[in-house]
Amino acid sequence: MLAALDPFEHVLDTDEWHIVDCWNISIHLPKIFGFQITKFMVLQLLAAGVILAIFIPIARRAQDGSPPRGIFWNFFESFLTFIRDQVAKPSIGHDADRYVPILWTVFLYILICNLFGMIPFLASPTASISVTGGLALIAFFVIHGGAVAKLGPIHYLKSYVPQFEVPIAVGIFLIPMIIFIEAFGNLIKAIVLAVRLFANMLGGHTVLSVILLFIVMVKDQAWYIFVPITAVSVLGVVALSLLELFVAFLQAYIFTFLTSLFLGMTLHPEH
Repeated sequence: MLAALDPFEHVLDTDEWHIVDCWNISIHLPKIFGFQITKFMVLQLLAAGVILAIFIPIARRAQDGSPPRGIFWNFFESFLTFIRDQVAKPSIGHDADRYVPILWTVFLYILICNLFGMIPFLASPTASISVTGGLALIAFFVIHGGAVAKLGPIHYLKSYVPQFEVPIAVGIFLIPMIIFIEAFGNLIKAIVLAVRLFANMLGGHTVLSVILLFIVMVKDQAWYIFVPITAVSVLGVVALSLLELFVAFLQAYIFTFLTSLFLGMTLHPEH
């Protein structure tokens, strides 16, 4: 019952997975070789399994080049087409095809993790800064590793050096400062990717939990207090849930779009 009164319980990682609070049904996740398994770890593996279960059969049927058939195939392939044509190619250019698979993976993984928060008794792993931080770290290495692989280490580092005519005395002071700002800016971009996704998912689900707590708080009150508060709370949760559904798609898109945009900037520093 205490877990039901905690608005953060369902958006924080834990080794005690409360399935149905009112019936006190929970699962204590085990340790494997001394390593504690947590709720978000299980959900992340489940998200990967959902992606594999959906897209491996689609990929096998698409190998012969036949057009997509049926609502199921068309629906899920539309996500891939959108990311390739509307996100990757405009942002990255002629190098897009090389990075489309990782962008597909990032988008689908974040989307599924976000949508898990809409399912009762589950949660959004992306409401954890450690998860979004890991995703941002992967994006950081893809962005700058891709640039190093294409341009070479020396040419990549030279892209940080501004090309303009200034007196030597001014350049000695100004150029190192600009290099530092550029390098620090790349770190900030990765932090922004992590914090933006984490804050949106944590904040949205916390608000939903707090609104539902109003029902718990007035459950022992008179009917003329309980009924209107319960009705307003339920309507508010339904409305915000629809907004959260939109946010789940939007945040997956924004993370993928910014990753492809930053990748295009490092692959083509001349632009």
